[in-house]
Amino acid sequence: MERGELVDRLGRHLREYPCDNGRRLRHGIWSLAVVVVLVPIGLVSWFLHDDFVSSVPNPPTYTPFTLVGSAAFGISVLLLPYGCRRLIQGLRSRGERIDLHENGFVHHLPRGDEAFAWHDITVVDPRGVWQMNRVSHAIGIDYRCVVRRSDGRKVVLNSFYSDVLELVAHISNAVDKRPG
Repeated sequence: MERGELVDRLGRHLREYPCDNGRRLRHGIWSLAVVVVLVPIGLVSWFLHDDFVSSVPNPPTYTPFTLVGSAAFGISVLLLPYGCRRLIQGLRSRGERIDLHENGFVHHLPRGDEAFAWHDITVVDPRGVWQMNRVSHAIGIDYRCVVRRSDGRKVVLNSFYSDVLELVAHISNAVDKRPG
């Protein structure tokens, strides 16, 4: 969409809200690196458990080896999909941002831009609780808001966007104040 066409359709540009894709990439890389370390620890722990059990008469069902192995595999199972998702998001969404205008906003992605005029928005659904300085905030899962257009297209705003609470408040107020 051309800049002049955006101004004609959505009005004057008010503010830009960039997405922190570097943080997404770091989360993905660190998560996958931890998985790469934990899986061998889990395997070695299970092999040590098997060796221990086979060498002791009346072996216990659980040993420290089984606990370490199970914990390593359990954490790996949780981190693998999270890390893959964040890595893919970070790579696919470089330069992602929201440009706020007087009569709507534009979601900029590498694959193209999508305009959301206030009159086209049917749902603004904020969920979660903003929890600054908590792990859930650091990994981007404490707060999200789904903004859906009448044609079904949507954008999900979360704590990876700078000043997302301000952006969501502006969108909610604009949608609530529209005529009709």
